[in-house]
Amino acid sequence: MTQAADAPVAGETVPKEPAAEQPAPAAPADGPGVDEPSRGRRIGRLLRLWYGRVLLVAAGLWLVYAVVRWLVSGRWHWAILLDATPPVLLVAVPALLLTASALACGRRRPWAAAASSAGLLLALTTGSGLNWPALWRDPGPVPPGALHVVSLNTQYWGKAAGVDRLYALLHRQKADVYLLQEHVAWTPGRGEDGYIRLDDDARLRAEFPGYFIARRGELLTLSRFPIAAEPPVGPGAELDAAPGTPFNRVFLRDKVLRTDLRLGKKTLSVYNTHITVPLALDNLNPFSGFDFDAYFRRKAAWRKEELRGLERDVAGNGNPAVIAGDFNSTASMRDLDGLRATADDALRANTDFVPLSWKFNAPAEFEMSGLFNRSLPFWRLDWAFTAGPVDLHRYDFRPTDGISEHRMQDLWLSL
Repeated sequence: MTQAADAPVAGETVPKEPAAEQPAPAAPADGPGVDEPSRGRRIGRLLRLWYGRVLLVAAGLWLVYAVVRWLVSGRWHWAILLDATPPVLLVAVPALLLTASALACGRRRPWAAAASSAGLLLALTTGSGLNWPALWRDPGPVPPGALHVVSLNTQYWGKAAGVDRLYALLHRQKADVYLLQEHVAWTPGRGEDGYIRLDDDARLRAEFPGYFIARRGELLTLSRFPIAAEPPVGPGAELDAAPGTPFNRVFLRDKVLRTDLRLGKKTLSVYNTHITVPLALDNLNPFSGFDFDAYFRRKAAWRKEELRGLERDVAGNGNPAVIAGDFNSTASMRDLDGLRATADDALRANTDFVPLSWKFNAPAEFEMSGLFNRSLPFWRLDWAFTAGPVDLHRYDFRPTDGISEHRMQDLWLSL
């Protein structure tokens, strides 16, 4: 019988088939083979997650605020509540958020960075108050014979500090022209009804012999040069047509004093300005039953009328002009857009990177000053402009030795 070809030969060892490879047993869930995050790492991841979420919300909310503020500024009577933010914070807050976005994780990082960058760009292009040319510009020396002009909100004619200190401050300036605001007596606690005319011409002439004097409401201009004319500006024209108007009404509505000065054969128009304040500190109690809507609406209308009147007068004035005073407006508020288009900001001759004029330390004026009278110099409310052929050499903000919350504006110019 024939044996099968594949049958093993007697006595021959048959090799075994290799056994199939078996998978290694899985390690226990808590064994050393699993790289499980520690408790500290889990907490860190959770904190970064929430940090990114909070940062994204903060950046988004700030961007919404910045856009809405810019859209309503100068166009809505409640906008002052949004415009009260110092312009430097409009830059600093999104810059801080942009820096903080680097620590966020995941997709929240680019979104937070984008929102922060948009807020920062909006602030830098719509009124940051930063004087970038001051970093490289040198106005140079003031040439001999230049005209010296100073402007100051005197804080109710030195009411708290004393009028003698105020006169001493003014004399130290040795200015050719003084543009002074709040030359008025004021009784605290009476609000808009507490303003009284100062009849002190005799002392003014004694303190400034040889100067020419012009007055309009609270505005006082003293000039070494003859005053050729004092044409009314804005609401002042209506008040001039009603000579019996009470002084209190004149104080509230006549906010621009134009004087045309004769400088040899040339005439220089000087505008002494104090635009209506949009919000007074004695009206801040929200539980007093005060009609804030009517108040803000009236103040906004007055400010617009004063500024538009000033813009029209400057635009139609053929003389070179200097406009200076307390505008109660910041660099980020759009109230001054029209005047900026008509005249040139004197900041071009200033060397401060962050020019500020208010709110500096000064004596308390009224009962609520204990709460609000703090040195918080974060705003520029005082402005100076030139129009026409005016060569501006220097423009500085000078301290007032605690007499006023405002800095003094100091200008040197030639025609």
